Amino acid sequence: MARNPVREAATPLLALISAVRSGRIDLPLPELHRRASAAAARFDQALLHIGLDVEEQRRARYAVYATVDDVAQTLPGRGAEGVEWARRSMVVRGFGENIGGDRFWMLLADMLAHPAGHADLIELYHACLAAGFHGRHRVGNTGSADLNRTMADAYAALPHVRAVSETELVPAWRGRPTPRRTAGAWAPLLLAASVLAGGLLWLLLVLRLILGQTGQPALAAMAAINPQTPLRLSRRADAATQPTSAQQSRIAGLLAPEIAQHLVTLDEDANSVRVRTMIGQLFRSGSDVLEPGRQALFERIARAVAQEHGAIRIEGHADSDPVTSLAFPDNQALSDARAQAVATVFRGLLPDPKRVSSQGFGATRPIATNATAAGKALNRRVEIVVPRTE
Repeated sequence: MARNPVREAATPLLALISAVRSGRIDLPLPELHRRASAAAARFDQALLHIGLDVEEQRRARYAVYATVDDVAQTLPGRGAEGVEWARRSMVVRGFGENIGGDRFWMLLADMLAHPAGHADLIELYHACLAAGFHGRHRVGNTGSADLNRTMADAYAALPHVRAVSETELVPAWRGRPTPRRTAGAWAPLLLAASVLAGGLLWLLLVLRLILGQTGQPALAAMAAINPQTPLRLSRRADAATQPTSAQQSRIAGLLAPEIAQHLVTLDEDANSVRVRTMIGQLFRSGSDVLEPGRQALFERIARAVAQEHGAIRIEGHADSDPVTSLAFPDNQALSDARAQAVATVFRGLLPDPKRVSSQGFGATRPIATNATAAGKALNRRVEIVVPRTE
């Protein structure tokens, strides 16, 4: 026999109305009324064999009937069918009254005041609330909260709920006694070492920032040793114009759109051909992350020099503005990181990534004065160097 035969007997009818409410079953109201009436008749017959007294049977029937009516009359889009249901509702046919299910709350409150003798019925009422009975709690700002509180009160009143915490789930199974594991004698030393290591790391970061800030004058003095403009020989006569090599012409042809837009320029000497960027805003400020659209420029340069023979060197250069951060303590570190970022783009496109190397020079090799914004923009550059073979 079921633990709660009353609720067990009501399950088919509550399952039907719950499925209709959730949309899992779509029935016209007349068909729902026919099925619910048949299930209610079977529920009434089952109550006669359970052994409830007349009052308990009446309370059980009222709860189930009111739940069916409450859900059916709130289904959307029923129109005239809803009016007909109200005239022939379950409560009207079973009890001859139509008070909107308010008696449900009065009966439940009465049983919660003395739950000891009404455990099965309280569980049935809780099941009705779960199936969709809202009654007067369907409207109002606090209706949902009041409904949840009532369900919680009903559930807490059930004797098997109160006994759960005192019942062993598997009495035949016993846990194995396990001795308590202590941290051991080394634990304080390990903890102290961890704290010391954290403190030293913090001190290192602070000293690095201080060194970066206080070392700027020395770095500026060292940089001032180098001339701010490229060295030029003083000639009495104009130097003979050197013809452009076929190698430079070939690379220039592949980069013609970029040269026309003044994005890059080409230069060569006896040993190398050099592709030099002409736009200062290649990377985000103080970062080695390329600005949007700049990677495409370097990809085009990579394809242009890929067919040349020999190693490809990426050189990073910076202006004289000081940089101090945890990631980049000075311009030298920043220019090196930017050169590596461009080298990564090249390696992803070349069949032999080992051809690519990178090096940063900081602000030590300016090609323009750092006294003006335009000059600084030219000095913030990347140069791609390939060996001259022709």
